[in-house]
Amino acid sequence: MMLSTRCSAVLLALLAPMPLLAAPPSFSASDPRHAALYRLEEAASELYNSEDYALSMSQRTRDAWQRLHDAAVKARTNGRPHPLAGVALVNLSSMDQLDGKNADALRRSAEGLHLIEPFADAYPIEWMQGLSIEGYAKIALGDVPGGADTLARASRYMDGYIARLPPDGIDKDVHMLRSNIAFIHAQALMRLGRNAEAVAAQKACMDARIAAVGPHSADALGAYYTYAQMLQRADRIEEAEHYARLAVDVATDHVDRKHPNYARALEALGLLLSRTGRRVESLDYLQRAIAIKRETVGTDSLYFHFGLQNLGSVLLPLERYADAEPLFMEAERGFRALEGENSPQSARALAWAGAASLAEGRRAEAIARLTDALGRVQAGTDQDRDIGQRAYPYLIPALIETGRMAQARSAAATFAGESAQLDNAPAFPLALAAMLAARTGADQAKLGEAARRLVEVVRDGAALNDQGELNEEQRIALDMVLAVAAETQDGPLALDAMAIMAGSRIAQANRLVAQRLVEDPTLAVRVRTLQDRGKALEAADSRLLKALATDSGVADARAARAAAADAVAAEQASIARDFPRWVEARGAERPDLSALRRDLGADEALLAVMPAFSGVYLMAISGTQTRIERADMDRAGMIALVGRLRDSLSPDGFDGEAAHTLYGQIFTPGIEAVLGKARSLRIVPTGAFASLPFAMLPQRPVTQARRDTPWLIRRFALTVQPGFAIAGAGERQMAAQTQTFLGVGAPRAFEDAALATRSRGSGPAMAANGAFRRGDPAARTLSALPPLPGSAAELQAVADRFGPERATLLTGADASEAALRGSDLSSYGVILFATHGLVSGEMEGVTEPALVLSAPSSATPDTANDGLLTASEVATMRIGADWVILSACNTAAGDHAQAPAYSGLAQAFRYAGAGALLVSHWPVRDDASAFVTLETVKGAGRGLPRAVALQKAMLKLIRSDRPDAAQPYIWAPFILVGR
Repeated sequence: MMLSTRCSAVLLALLAPMPLLAAPPSFSASDPRHAALYRLEEAASELYNSEDYALSMSQRTRDAWQRLHDAAVKARTNGRPHPLAGVALVNLSSMDQLDGKNADALRRSAEGLHLIEPFADAYPIEWMQGLSIEGYAKIALGDVPGGADTLARASRYMDGYIARLPPDGIDKDVHMLRSNIAFIHAQALMRLGRNAEAVAAQKACMDARIAAVGPHSADALGAYYTYAQMLQRADRIEEAEHYARLAVDVATDHVDRKHPNYARALEALGLLLSRTGRRVESLDYLQRAIAIKRETVGTDSLYFHFGLQNLGSVLLPLERYADAEPLFMEAERGFRALEGENSPQSARALAWAGAASLAEGRRAEAIARLTDALGRVQAGTDQDRDIGQRAYPYLIPALIETGRMAQARSAAATFAGESAQLDNAPAFPLALAAMLAARTGADQAKLGEAARRLVEVVRDGAALNDQGELNEEQRIALDMVLAVAAETQDGPLALDAMAIMAGSRIAQANRLVAQRLVEDPTLAVRVRTLQDRGKALEAADSRLLKALATDSGVADARAARAAAADAVAAEQASIARDFPRWVEARGAERPDLSALRRDLGADEALLAVMPAFSGVYLMAISGTQTRIERADMDRAGMIALVGRLRDSLSPDGFDGEAAHTLYGQIFTPGIEAVLGKARSLRIVPTGAFASLPFAMLPQRPVTQARRDTPWLIRRFALTVQPGFAIAGAGERQMAAQTQTFLGVGAPRAFEDAALATRSRGSGPAMAANGAFRRGDPAARTLSALPPLPGSAAELQAVADRFGPERATLLTGADASEAALRGSDLSSYGVILFATHGLVSGEMEGVTEPALVLSAPSSATPDTANDGLLTASEVATMRIGADWVILSACNTAAGDHAQAPAYSGLAQAFRYAGAGALLVSHWPVRDDASAFVTLETVKGAGRGLPRAVALQKAMLKLIRSDRPDAAQPYIWAPFILVGR
């Protein structure tokens, strides 16, 4: 019988052989006396191997196998039932397993193996198939060690079986069988924490899969990507990246997009994009993959539910918990329905849903889900390490926050023990487990030491991540560190943790900039050296943590860790000296609290507002004091308030209750005491708070905007900083009377140029984003942008402040990418863009923020001058201005809806060389933009600090007679980034 292609395609007929037993000498598998049985076997096999999935899994197919079983039981041979009776049961057990009926699969496979056993050498494939199903069912029902042992024997036998065959006599199905055995063996080893063995098993799976179907088959994609996942778990990151990209290349070049398996290729591409920091791009691929699965295999399939879980896992780091949670719960129900109440896959989905509910502030629900997830797997085995690594980091903090310390202490001890048993002993889970154990203990000295060590490990891990991105476990770890810092008022500890969080945002925002900089071959070599030393430091961290856990060899391990840390610090300092912009773009600067205090002006203070995982943390710093607090309201509630306030803003009003509640949550009595009488305030916000217009927070309850409303802007001149970097010599005060000015805006509309060009079939393609790649929508959107009648007047008014000798204007057709590239931008002290700004995703095909410039000439279409100046294009420029003003819609916005503000165009201009930036939170009325821009430039020209100049411009607009000028919608979007 040929092995079912259905099993191979879905990677679920996961097979395990044992040593063959000698059949009775008189038995022949082709005895003509049993021709009727062979015909029944052929008929059943034809149904089971049908390309029609529904038919292959139908009752009709089951009936065919049952007829073979019933006839073979009666056809005695050597006094026993004919072994085809066992073959029929093995195939029925395979159908049970594919349907998620693992208890039935285990029962039928055991019975089938009993019938085949005396004749096993005559039916080696069927014998191995039955044993593999038995091994898989054991694992699915909780006996992971037993299943792993069975599959280890299966793998050894398969190696011998292959060795006995001539190279040209190995059937494709034998290779596929070998691949499937190795796959489920690798999964079992991974669940037991035996990651190095899991990598070897998955490599065998991949090699056999390639031998079976070729390197370019859609069926090989899963093997490539799963191998990459295993390598990543074993901390072999570079190899993991190679195989993940190989999967993408195969998907792109060789997979038929109409084939159902193309969904797996889309998933591979989506998951790779998410891992390289392009999560928003990845969502489209993952959603399309789910749609294809829905049409091809339906929703009653493990394949479909894995797709839901993958999509949810990408939404989590985007903090889209409300979107991720129902996906995890649908997957949980699906896995449980198919695999039974103790399905390990359902437990993992439930654990992720528990993490989402914890982030949303529903602690009791999170505890119930996480406890249930652990219980489902541990009901069958106490050796499943994977579920503990997923659940305990969320469960223990939730127990602590709800005062259930005894349970938290017990869970922390279990987590520490399990983490220490992982074969590659990664530093992060060991450090996290030690921190949680200390958090549930009474020794405050140990708690502080564990918190500092955890911060070091998280920083090391973030530094090795090319995207600088923190995962969920790292974010909840920093949440706990900040909670400890708030309890002990440990300013350096809090600053260290917050700097990692802010640096992660900066690194994500400047991924393209950092990639461009590292193209320098000298820097590339230095970065690789730093990464190698970072890996050595991680290994030293791991050894030290293990030594501390066992109280053995601590002194030697501590010395080795210190030496590795010194090597990393020396290389970082060397790179920072020679390539400071790369360090800045990576957000890798480590702040010093004393130096930060010295950098503050006499009447200046700093306020950091950081949403972590479940809490929001505040830190106020003055010249002499520091205060750390956790906001009373949880993260989800405060972020909801930010969204509520933003959504309420209109020329007619705003949500005064939300605005004042946010003020009260942030400006607590303790924070106010540190801010004291400061008149200037630097704000370091991350996450959703980077999109909060702090200037419009009212200091007392208000119901409507008036000219005398006590907004925060009346008390402070505000500056926003993406991180905690101390001002360098480059951040100098603008002196408008001695600087030159460049104004760019009022561009030629797209209607005549772009649409006319398209109608002739020779329209330009947008190089960076492909906005015209999919036809009309983008061109129509660009042509439909509303006019900005005040932009030309705004540019001219500011130019007049500088005088004709020191001012240059690029307007109309001259406001183009080509004209900018032809200009020496380093010679201008002030640059003003007065045009439309686009947020990523606002236009079809535009995947990053952009400024709209003049439409390209229809006669000379040029992909490098497509009319959109994107963030990545800005980052390649060389700008010398110490002030860039982006008088355009949404120029403070991030590169996607969940990204922090200032991470798009503003950050691109910063790393192109600009000093400070004046940008806007939302689409602005052009007359208000012109007023604020001109008044700010005038104030700075009189020698006012830029933040004060902006403060006075906003207050003057509020007092003016312009329509609705007192409404925050009109005056509050403007922010100063940098000084």
